[in-house]
Amino acid sequence: MSVIEPTEIEMVAGTHRALGMLSGRWAVDVLYLLAAGRRRYSEVYYEVGEVSKKALTSTLRRLERDGLVARHVTSHSPLRVEYSLTKLGWSLTEPLMALYEWSAQHLDAEAPAEPERRLMAA
Repeated sequence: MSVIEPTEIEMVAGTHRALGMLSGRWAVDVLYLLAAGRRRYSEVYYEVGEVSKKALTSTLRRLERDGLVARHVTSHSPLRVEYSLTKLGWSLTEPLMALYEWSAQHLDAEAPAEPERRLMAA
């Protein structure tokens, strides 16, 4: 049985789909945080940083919809909501670390991370 190699178009499309899952402003931050273990919503909110509750809720819902994050609700009172990485989410930790290592090696640490911040500073 022979393995069919993907075409360049299929590889590009797959890469775009994967990057789309990570493209939200806070997605990578949340994934790195959850890689350290299960967290309550409030822990994620305070540990991620300058995120609004609306943006964090939207990010968590999108990551959950994409199958990267699992939402756990306890049934005892008061209700407790926690988030953790799914198996699919865990499978992204290695590529994320490789991307970090590449950026540490090849990108200037002094350069602004986002174009919007350069525009705001001007």
